[in-house]
Amino acid sequence: MFKMGKFSLIILTRCNLRCRLCCEYVPVSKPFPDMTVEEEEKLLTAYFDVVDHVDTLHLTGGGEPFLHRDMARLIEKAMTYQERFDRLMLFTNGTVPLSDEVLSVLEKYKDRILLQVSQYHVKPEREAENEALLTERSINCRIRKYYGSEQDFGGWVDFGDWNCRNRDEETLQEIFRNCSVTNVMHGNWRTRDGKVHWCSRSQRGTELNLLPDNPTDYVDLFDITESAEEKRDKFLRIANSRYILACDYCSGDQGTSDMQKRYPAAEQLTQ
Repeated sequence: MFKMGKFSLIILTRCNLRCRLCCEYVPVSKPFPDMTVEEEEKLLTAYFDVVDHVDTLHLTGGGEPFLHRDMARLIEKAMTYQERFDRLMLFTNGTVPLSDEVLSVLEKYKDRILLQVSQYHVKPEREAENEALLTERSINCRIRKYYGSEQDFGGWVDFGDWNCRNRDEETLQEIFRNCSVTNVMHGNWRTRDGKVHWCSRSQRGTELNLLPDNPTDYVDLFDITESAEEKRDKFLRIANSRYILACDYCSGDQGTSDMQKRYPAAEQLTQ
């Protein structure tokens, strides 16, 4: 049986906030069209043709996923694959109004859903209102504090610009090895278009044409020239890589314990 720890679908690339150190570069990027339910089904079918089981299936955004007007339907469609994953995970900044339709579907599947709320205190009244609604329906939430003192993980990091650093192999290997995507998450596998990347830097940079397209660093679920077995082998090869191309286009600070390289989360851009 071929199993994975986590798989993320990027269902949209827009947000209601304009965070200065957004790792998805949403405030400065034109959004792609939101994922449709039909596209979600096509992706999940292709994924589960290759992968037998995943611990966490994640519907997320290069932005705020609860802006998606079909969020309830996306959750329902994902749950048709519930025998293939242990839990469905959703992220939110907690500042978007939750409709009765969304609350009802979250409540319906509350035993299988984990909703992680990144609490930035940008719109505290809305955050408190949403938290009360979720608590009232006993929806499983994990709240992460990202404001004031003692921010989760010490705040955010700056991934830097998209220039190539031309690092030597030893440095690139160290960055990959020490990155929290590698040593904590064991891969933040994610896709928007069927090309599954190891991390957000690789996936987002490639689709925005800020990184060279490097097919050895992703698995294309829709590539009909590769068998399921070949795609499984490629997942394993990437996971066991010494580094990926994106490591040379990154600050390398993901997972750093140096608090001098941590910054307050979600500082809002004014222009």
